[in-house]
Amino acid sequence: MTNITTRAARAADVAEIVQMIAQLSEHHGDTAKINVEDLVFLCFGPAPWVSLIVAEHGGQLVGYAALQRKVQLQFARRVMDVQHLFVMPQARGRGVGRALMKAAFDTAWVQHCKGVTLGVMAQNTQAQGFYKSIGFVERETSGAIQMVLALDLRVLRAPS
Repeated sequence: MTNITTRAARAADVAEIVQMIAQLSEHHGDTAKINVEDLVFLCFGPAPWVSLIVAEHGGQLVGYAALQRKVQLQFARRVMDVQHLFVMPQARGRGVGRALMKAAFDTAWVQHCKGVTLGVMAQNTQAQGFYKSIGFVERETSGAIQMVLALDLRVLRAPS
């Protein structure tokens, strides 16, 4: 596929991106619960949490990447995390994913990040192969366990 362009998403793109998020969720056996208002708030609200890059071909959106800034505070190191990478089925294998990842790398570089991270499901060997082909390497987690606490802003428990 030639003439793929990438750019920062605009609020006018959000409805199409929500549909792509639903497709990605379905691919992973989930049901997306995000709606247009949620995505507008997350990306264009008073404190944007995620930034989006879209890929276009022939004036149509054919994919997106969702980026989130992270920090390794002990090293004063900025890192860009690719939360989502999605390419429409009819555009796969045509360079759209590479174009989106290059745009993600460029974004990370401009923001003085020292690295780009992403997670990939263990069974998604095709995606793993793609990421390795563009330079990603697997990283050992050193036995770390991620801990999660669901917040209910109405009632916060004080530590005992």
